[in-house]
Amino acid sequence: MRAADPLESIIQCSGISCLEIAIYDNLSRAMVKHGRALERSSLKTDISSARNGTGATRVLKDTTLRGMAVNTAMIGLAGALVSTSVSLFLAGPVGATPLMTGLFFSARGVLEIAAGLTVGTLSDRMLNRRTLLMLCPLLSAAGALSYAAFRDYLLLLATGAVLFGLGGAGFAQIFAYNRDYAQSRALDSTLLNSILRSVTSVCWIIGPPLGFLLVDAQGFVPLYLLAAFLYAMSGLLCRCLLPDLPRDPAKRKSVGNPFTGPGRPLLLLLLPAVVLFLAVNSIYQINIALFVTLDLGLRPSFTGLMIGVAAALEVPVIVLTGRYAHRLGAWRLVLGAAAVSALFFATLPFVHSPAALLLSQLPGAACTGVLLSLPLSLLQDALPGRAGTASSLYTSSQQAGILLAGATAGVVTQWAGYTAVFFVCAGLSTAAAFLVAAGWRAVTRHGARPDAGSRPESGSGKDAEPGTSPTADR
Repeated sequence: MRAADPLESIIQCSGISCLEIAIYDNLSRAMVKHGRALERSSLKTDISSARNGTGATRVLKDTTLRGMAVNTAMIGLAGALVSTSVSLFLAGPVGATPLMTGLFFSARGVLEIAAGLTVGTLSDRMLNRRTLLMLCPLLSAAGALSYAAFRDYLLLLATGAVLFGLGGAGFAQIFAYNRDYAQSRALDSTLLNSILRSVTSVCWIIGPPLGFLLVDAQGFVPLYLLAAFLYAMSGLLCRCLLPDLPRDPAKRKSVGNPFTGPGRPLLLLLLPAVVLFLAVNSIYQINIALFVTLDLGLRPSFTGLMIGVAAALEVPVIVLTGRYAHRLGAWRLVLGAAAVSALFFATLPFVHSPAALLLSQLPGAACTGVLLSLPLSLLQDALPGRAGTASSLYTSSQQAGILLAGATAGVVTQWAGYTAVFFVCAGLSTAAAFLVAAGWRAVTRHGARPDAGSRPESGSGKDAEPGTSPTADR
């Protein structure tokens, strides 16, 4: 007689039939098989997404992304035409003194900071920020028309400076809209920001020479009429090419003070670093021509060659930075670029030959390309759901950096000469590097991946913690 199997005894005691056991077994096998099929399907989807691309190739296929690139190009080209010619315009036809010119730029800078922060905060409460993308370029177009029509200093200050101050807030809204669009389409906003920044850099390569050629040939009126046309077309194209991106009403109501909440410590470290980065870049632009021509005795045309080479090198650096930021680490790249910047400025006073000066533009362009693109994405990560406020803080930091640069370059040059300015830039870059290191440590301390950056996000609608993205833990 066969001994009873312990498993059969348990089954008999529990009242479960062999048929039920077989059914349960087949169901479990089917579930495992189905799970494996789902994994294979998910893998195929990921491979398909990787093949379709979420980066530069997507820009060429997506009508909205092409529209944003064209809009950025028009605003960037118009801004390059206007910004580089205003000082000559004020000194020539208007007859302003150097002090009046400085006051004009200071007033416009303060207005742009105030308008940018106000519009940026309000944009996060609006149902759709595309209205601002249409309105701000039209205000800038009106400002360019005032430059073409008026020659009275006070009238230009009351109209042109105010209109450009309000219209300048639209530049930040481009990057805020870019962030919203990237989130709605699960795209890489860091890469898209870098692409738009590279478009702006190309415009600044083309714009100044084109503007001065036009001034030499026809004067200032055609120049500012062209700028007004570009601004106006930019506003109209926003209406035709960019779709509405309505925001969640719950998120709009939750928008508050950006300096309160969990992102506050990170902002207090990152914002001063951004101001220092942009101040150092502006000081370099102010001082390099004077250093090359007066201290080294080289021709002014060589300064133009240096600046052109640096600008041309920055464009691929900006694009590659956005492409590989997630792989190499956004915080790591910014910290490394700050360290390279400090070393670059510390050694620049000892570089005297034209060949060495041209070679020095390679590390200079590399750190500039990183420091002018990635901090914007880090600020947007620190303020989830408030892309308008984050982008406005970045552009306002740029204006604050320009104001700081003018004062610093003037004082240091007056007392120590042009060469000493670069040592000050090295010190400011070092201070910025320490702030970035502290910010990176703060992000790591909160348990987030510090190098996650702004990866393509899912459509869950949930905001990430400051300094992370919704996909950072996958």
